[in-house]
Amino acid sequence: MRKITLSAGEHPDRLVIYPSRTKALLVVLGSIAFVALGIWIGTPEIARRVAPWEVVIASYVGVPFFSACGLYAAYRLAIRRPAVEIDSAGITDAASALGVGRLNWDEVDHVRLYKFSGQPMLGIVPRELDLFLSRQPSMRRRVMELNLTLGCAPVSIPQVMLRMKVGDLAELLHTRYGVRVKNDA
Repeated sequence: MRKITLSAGEHPDRLVIYPSRTKALLVVLGSIAFVALGIWIGTPEIARRVAPWEVVIASYVGVPFFSACGLYAAYRLAIRRPAVEIDSAGITDAASALGVGRLNWDEVDHVRLYKFSGQPMLGIVPRELDLFLSRQPSMRRRVMELNLTLGCAPVSIPQVMLRMKVGDLAELLHTRYGVRVKNDA
């Protein structure tokens, strides 16, 4: 496991994990490439040679989606703030645009290691899922419900946003805070 430094100051038990700047830069560059590809597929010359559904997926779905991903990654590069904060009371998720914020340990049933589209993820599963979902804003709740139908955890921390492996983070949560870990990966 990689060495992790605890923050100093008022809260000596607080662990702050910042996003990986290298990975965020790669997400920005990848997003630019996919946006350019989507725009290219949507040009009249190319659009005539491919199926209409391919144009719709690449141009009308792909361009806005990858634009949003790239803008969020660029924002995370420009504004340095923690992706995850952990202390004896709970965990704060700000690793994605739809991060849920603070979860106290008594609200967490377990964490789950899994992969979604080849991407390693750390999922957080609340004890009272229905109550947890009811407290979320409607957009975030819909995304969490979609995650559940896709077999993902309701709260997901992608490894691409972290400087450490999600497996190492899960081990730390287990050893330091007694959080149960399930490994699907």
